[in-house]
Amino acid sequence: MSKTKQTRSIVAAARTNATTLRAPLTAFAVAYLLSACGGSELSAPPAANAGGSVTPQPQPDPTPTPTAAATSGALTTLGATATDLGNTLSSTAIPGVSPALSQGVGGTVAATGGVLDAAANAVSSGLGQIGSTPDPVGTTVAGTGSTIGATGAVVAGVASTVNALGQGPLSPLAPVTTPIAGALTTAANGISAGGQVLGNTLASSAVQQVTQPLSSAVTPLVITLGQQTQSVGTTTGIGQPVSGLLGQIGGALQSAGAQVAGTSGNPLAADVGHLVSGVGTTITNAGGLVNPNGPNGAAPIPGLITSLVGSTTNGVQPGTPATGGGAGSTSGPLASLTGLLSGAGAASPLSPLTSALGSAGTASTATSSPTAGLNSLLGGASPLAGKLP
Repeated sequence: MSKTKQTRSIVAAARTNATTLRAPLTAFAVAYLLSACGGSELSAPPAANAGGSVTPQPQPDPTPTPTAAATSGALTTLGATATDLGNTLSSTAIPGVSPALSQGVGGTVAATGGVLDAAANAVSSGLGQIGSTPDPVGTTVAGTGSTIGATGAVVAGVASTVNALGQGPLSPLAPVTTPIAGALTTAANGISAGGQVLGNTLASSAVQQVTQPLSSAVTPLVITLGQQTQSVGTTTGIGQPVSGLLGQIGGALQSAGAQVAGTSGNPLAADVGHLVSGVGTTITNAGGLVNPNGPNGAAPIPGLITSLVGSTTNGVQPGTPATGGGAGSTSGPLASLTGLLSGAGAASPLSPLTSALGSAGTASTATSSPTAGLNSLLGGASPLAGKLP
C-alpha cells in the first residue's frame, strides 16, 4: 500500500470514530450543563409511570406532634381510631385485586384521622382557651384552614384507590382510571395548598377585626358563668362533694378504659378503651363547674370544651387545691351534700339515696378495684354490679 492510500485510510477511520462517539459525547455535554445549572433539582409533575400508577405529591402533616399537655377527647380518639382502622385495611389482602387497592382504601380512611385531629386542635386552641388567649374565636376560625387542608390527604388516598383499580387483574381499566387518579392527585395538592392559604387569610388582621369583637364579648360571659357556677357550689357546700362524686365515676371509667386498652392486643379494641377513658376524664372535669379547687377548676367551661373534643397540644388546668378538709374526710366526700339532702334523717324519703352517696367515699377505699366506687354507687342489686372490673 502506498503512503497516500495509507493516509486516506487513517482519515476515513478517524471520521468513522468521530461519528460513533458524537452521540454519547453530546449526551454527556447536556448532562453536564443540566447539573451545572441545578438540573438535579428538576422534577416532573405527577404522571403515570410504566406500571400505570400515579404518585401523589407529599402532603403536609396537619397534626401537630403530641405533647405532654395532650388531652384525650371525642374527636382525637375518633381520629386515632380512624388511623388504626386505615392501617388495618392497608394490610388486608383482597383476593383478585392488586394490593394497592387495599392500601389506597386504608390510606383514605387513615387520612380522616388527620382531619379530626386538626378540627379538635382548632377548637381546643381557640374556644378551649377562652380567658388565656386574646382572640379565641379568631384562633378557631383560622384553624379551619388546617382542617380543610388536611382533607387533601383524604383526596390523595382516593386518587391512589382509583388508580389501583387499573392495576393487576383490572389493568384493562387503566386507560380510564389513570387520568381520573391524576386529576384527583392534582385536586389533592390544590386542597392542601388552598387550606394553607385560607388559614393565613383567616388569621390576617382584616379577619381579626371581625373576630376580635366577638371574642371580647364572649370571653367575659364564659368566664363569669364559670365563676358563678363555682360560687354556687362553694356557697351551698355541694361543690366539693359533687366534684368528688363525678371524680369517682370518671376515675372508674378511666381505669376501666385503661385496663381495656392495656390488655387488648388489637389496636381498634385499645381505641375503644381510650374512648371510655376519655369519657371518664370529661365526667371528672365536669366537677370543675362547681368546685374551683378540683380538676378543671381554673377555667371550667373552656376546659370542658377541650376535654370534650380533645387536643394534641393543650391540656386542662386544675384549680388550686383547697387548704381545708378535703375528700379524705372520714365522713366521706359527699357528707355535706348528704347532710343537705337528708333533712329529717332516716325518716326522709331521700334517705336511701343519701345513704348511698354518703358511703361512696369510704366504700371505695375498702377494695383495690379501680371501679369499686362506681360499683358501690350502683348497689349490689343493680344488674351492672359486679360487671365492671
